[in-house]
Amino acid sequence: MPVLLAARDLPLGTTLGAGDVHTVRRPSTTVSSDALRDPAAAVGRVVSVALLRDDVVGARHLVPGINGIVPAGRRAVHVLVKDGFQPPIGSVVDVLATYDPSLANIAGSPGQATIVARGARVLTLAGAAPASDPGASADGNGTGVELLVTEDEARSVAYAASIGEVTLALAPFQTACCS
Repeated sequence: MPVLLAARDLPLGTTLGAGDVHTVRRPSTTVSSDALRDPAAAVGRVVSVALLRDDVVGARHLVPGINGIVPAGRRAVHVLVKDGFQPPIGSVVDVLATYDPSLANIAGSPGQATIVARGARVLTLAGAAPASDPGASADGNGTGVELLVTEDEARSVAYAASIGEVTLALAPFQTACCS
């Protein structure tokens, strides 16, 4: 029986292309009823659970769009990162904010960045930089990153982005806020 396998490691949030999956034949007794058999059923869908290379791709592993991977109590928030840093999709990051020194006492962290979200998961990337200038986006303002954060952190990230500058720092995978 044909069954669809991941052709490479597929992090959470990956939109599947034809090259991300391949078909193999397996005995029907070893294939779950949820396993996809036709690549056309997977292409264009979004990975909702990270898959490793050669994992069987099941219907429950995929959703129709990015909104499908935002669980209750979480939010996907867009962050513009002026330094152009775009960690790979599926990475875990902390979101740090720096503020104008005249606001530092209001923000509560004079002389240091404030962590406004811990263990945020990178869902998608946007505004990739031209190859000639990897530190800038096409519009010159930075690069966009979609992050999965808690509801409270979404408000903190939005506030930080409106009055300060936001930086992403890679964090240990174990600190992810959202699976």
